[in-house]
Amino acid sequence: MIRKYTYGNPFCTDAVVKEITAEDHTLPYLKQTVQDGRLTFSCRLGEKDLVYGLGENVRGINKRGWLYKSCCADEPNHLEDRHSLYASHNFLVVAGEETFGVFFDYPGIISFDVGYTHLDELVITLEEPDADVYILEGSDIRSIVKEFRGLIGRSYIPPRWAFGYQQSRWGYKCEADIREVAEEHRKNHLPLDSIYLDIDYMERYKDFTIDEERFPDFEGLVRDMKAQNIRLVPIIDAGVKVEEGYPVYEEGVEKGYFCKDKDGKEFIAGVWPGQVHFPDVLNREAREWFGNQYQFLLDKGIEGFWNDMNERATRFSITKVA
Repeated sequence: MIRKYTYGNPFCTDAVVKEITAEDHTLPYLKQTVQDGRLTFSCRLGEKDLVYGLGENVRGINKRGWLYKSCCADEPNHLEDRHSLYASHNFLVVAGEETFGVFFDYPGIISFDVGYTHLDELVITLEEPDADVYILEGSDIRSIVKEFRGLIGRSYIPPRWAFGYQQSRWGYKCEADIREVAEEHRKNHLPLDSIYLDIDYMERYKDFTIDEERFPDFEGLVRDMKAQNIRLVPIIDAGVKVEEGYPVYEEGVEKGYFCKDKDGKEFIAGVWPGQVHFPDVLNREAREWFGNQYQFLLDKGIEGFWNDMNERATRFSITKVA
């Protein structure tokens, strides 16, 4: 069973696909307070309680004993003393004396003190008092996770090759590098089902382009790899280069599909291509438009994609790039 509780005036994130009416009753399992404009939820943890969740993060499966923060960080050193990584997944399951799940539909910064400050206490703090909070109940952890998948939308089933060995690293700069990786794997009898292409395959790191000097016969490379049962998986970053004459940029600006700043102008940030705009993923038309851009690579035989930098990790905006 899923119960929804609304606080303040939540920002619509489109993260939830199921229509649920908010409850008027007191939130179960968690004590809720507001202090200094922050919304805090807490509960007691039993000695043997386990806490699962928070998605792609540091440390072990049981999250007890550490501080976590939903604040996407482009952090290359995934060490145990870190508190944030690339992505934010605000879902937890507390398993023990009372087993329940909780999901915070909230796009801002959240801190999770999972038995760190006090061994027997879970404290979750939202920077702003505006959020939809979902309590998920079931007979066991499996049933709670199933409820959660129904709440946010079930994942697609990947093709069989996606479950195989996938070779990925930054630094494959040209077609010869890719062919060498495939050859060495086969020569050494190592399994290989796909090779990931980082930003170097693009023309000056522009989405939905190919550097024809480094990859003069991209379609042929895709075809040759597939003949060896190897798929190429190119990266797509969410930052679209600001450049006149670049069709993706010009069309996005013309149709208003990029995120705006507080003054209503296209937000500018610095990513690999230099100055970039970000597609407004909360705009359904913008999502469909950006999704249709992938046809450029599909037409060249590509069957899978590496979508990167989709959780905004921008630490500052820029107006000029030297």
